[in-house]
Amino acid sequence: MTTFVNRNQSYSFNLTLHNVLCGFPGFTASEVLIKNNSGGNLTIFDNDRKNAEDGFVLLDSESIVLRGVSNTNQVSAQGASITDGTVYARSAYFSNLNQF
Repeated sequence: MTTFVNRNQSYSFNLTLHNVLCGFPGFTASEVLIKNNSGGNLTIFDNDRKNAEDGFVLLDSESIVLRGVSNTNQVSAQGASITDGTVYARSAYFSNLNQF
């Protein structure tokens, strides 16, 4: 008898960002969906890159799916201002998440 193991564990989380670089918590995933509700621009980084020219700018109210990661802690983000802003995210072990 074979035991079924559901590897498609997905986790939702949110971060309150300022104008400092903030790493995402670590969940095993092949992709992460990010929704910017911070009220300003958000710069997304991956694979320990932190230089401005390596970032992806996500405008307020936009979302993006980053694929090709093995853990959500490979992603970090930085807000554009010192005011608090919330960023929502959902990890997925397998691809094909729907957009927000």
